[in-house]
Amino acid sequence: MQLLADPIADLRSPFGSLMSIYVDRPDPGGLAALLTDLLRPMREAAERKPRVVQKSVRADAKRIHDLADRLEGEAAPAYAIFASSADDVFVLEPLAHSVPNTSSLGPRPYLRPLRAAPRPFRTGILVADRAQARVFVGSNGLIEELGKPLTADIGKSNYGGFSGYDEHAVRGHAEEASARLWKDAAGRLLDAHQDRPVDYLAIGGHEETVDEIARALHPYLARLFRTSFTASPQSLTPAGLRAEIADLDHLVRRNRQAAVAGRVCDTAWSGGNAVLGLAQTIDACNAQAIDTLVVAGPFSRSGSICNECGHLARSGTDCPVCGSSMFAVDDIVAAVMDATVAAGGKVHHQVEYFFGRQRVEEVDRHHRDRRDLATFNVGA
Repeated sequence: MQLLADPIADLRSPFGSLMSIYVDRPDPGGLAALLTDLLRPMREAAERKPRVVQKSVRADAKRIHDLADRLEGEAAPAYAIFASSADDVFVLEPLAHSVPNTSSLGPRPYLRPLRAAPRPFRTGILVADRAQARVFVGSNGLIEELGKPLTADIGKSNYGGFSGYDEHAVRGHAEEASARLWKDAAGRLLDAHQDRPVDYLAIGGHEETVDEIARALHPYLARLFRTSFTASPQSLTPAGLRAEIADLDHLVRRNRQAAVAGRVCDTAWSGGNAVLGLAQTIDACNAQAIDTLVVAGPFSRSGSICNECGHLARSGTDCPVCGSSMFAVDDIVAAVMDATVAAGGKVHHQVEYFFGRQRVEEVDRHHRDRRDLATFNVGA
């Protein structure tokens, strides 16, 4: 999936007048005041820069502030704005997720809020009991039901009127009908997965039938991560299912983050191709040796970047590689994220500051002051 950040990453301003603004939707009527607050520090920073930057920032600040009424009337949860009139740049993008209110001024776009946004899961959902099954696909808060509910004729549920062989035959028929029902539902889910792969499966049902339902899955689906929840296909509501899947998405995301962070930490502690800490991560980034970058929560530090060759450092005014002038950035971690993606690596932005709940005690014990960044496959 291509991130919005990818095409925007190529924006450049030789004068250093590129404004990056992220606006989360405030209370009604509060957008104009919020934009004023976000634009103020960029106006002040521009006053210490060449006249071309001052003029560009003033023009863009007015243009952006004038958007307040229009944006108030739209339904997007947040917006990203990139502007530099000196470089003929103006990009306004509605966002589907919340972002921290922040602004930045420089020669390159500030993309961390976009890179930190969690990728929406695509979830395959099968909710069933012995007589009915329903199949859904969930993504980004939306739930789509695939076809009408499937049903099975399992006969009478009360076998008290039967005896011996008759009761055994009725039970056998009911079990076969339920098995066919679950297989048909699983087939519908397989078709959806083959059309567009799902990230994980969620099976809803009664506790005693969930494992039986899972055994009806095709091997392609059986290999996926699977979770379950208690539900009945007859009483299931759209709101209830959305809430259930939102909770499962959060749990699956946390578990995956804990797993990748644990992998990096274990590799680093055992002397493998991984490093922990900002300084070593910057060195690895400059060598284009990062396969996987893990960023812990909102961690950030200031630094410097060369706008000619992209060399990163914690400080400095002259690039040690090409000799060009370096410019200061408030968030060097964001620059590491950008450079990692540009070099073909992957970035994992953790929801929390530590590397997963089950890892925090180990991280504290081994590297109490180094829970900020971790890289995997350095030099591989």
